[in-house]
Amino acid sequence: MKIKLALVLLFIGFSSFKTNHKFYVSVTEIEYNEKAESLQIISRVFIDDLEDLLQTRYDKSIRLGKSNESTEVHDYIKKYLNKKIEVQLDGKSVEVNYLGKEYEDDMVLLYLEISKVSSFKKIGLKNALLTDMFSEQKNLVHVTYKGSTKSLILNKAKQEDVLNFSD
Repeated sequence: MKIKLALVLLFIGFSSFKTNHKFYVSVTEIEYNEKAESLQIISRVFIDDLEDLLQTRYDKSIRLGKSNESTEVHDYIKKYLNKKIEVQLDGKSVEVNYLGKEYEDDMVLLYLEISKVSSFKKIGLKNALLTDMFSEQKNLVHVTYKGSTKSLILNKAKQEDVLNFSD
């Protein structure tokens, strides 16, 4: 009987540990399109994280998803991105335009663009996506410009940095 009780207590103890660790991460790819003279941006964010943020910040009834999405989602995402993503080319701020989104598995792909970009040597990036909601949030940013790719990891403590492409 003591062995059974010990096994039950041991099982309860081990089952209370969570083996499913939640990662808070986004991946943003910025690619220069020479023909279009634009920077094309795709940010991948977990749907549930973005939905939690929109509910907390704007409206508790907001829903993301293909079938039951709230009508205000587009405006709220645009408003949020305008505050959290900023770009400077050679020290000058440029306008980042939100184009739209689509869903892929458990991710939402956010499409943005910076038009009228002929060339640059330095790109300053601010990516503070979800850092106001999740202190552990990490935002990976990959920039591809004229055959060269450089990357950054940004977080709550370090929301912006500069990449130099004049090397």
